[in-house]
Amino acid sequence: MINEETQESECVPVKSTHPLYILYTSGTTGAPKGIVRDTGGTVVALNYSMENVFNVHRGSVHFAGSDVGWVVGHSFIVYGPLIRGASCVFFEGKPIIPDAGIMWKKVE
Repeated sequence: MINEETQESECVPVKSTHPLYILYTSGTTGAPKGIVRDTGGTVVALNYSMENVFNVHRGSVHFAGSDVGWVVGHSFIVYGPLIRGASCVFFEGKPIIPDAGIMWKKVE
């Protein structure tokens, strides 16, 4: 339920083994298969890396340049900043096509 005044949603507790998403891959076999990522392990890893690798904390603004459709994209654009209580500004797409300088233009 969303509190209309603050636009905040209540947290819903789930087990650490609750499925977060399914990552589909063909791996080395060429045959598509899905890997279920659990909530607990994913949250622990993202919380650790957002804090200790990217130095993201509550109130931080994190910039991410990746494709949100890939695991790195949605992990570090969506889930990671949310877990840390941070905001995220992101650039979605290939940062070298059609303009290899596009990232620096966005930084400006």
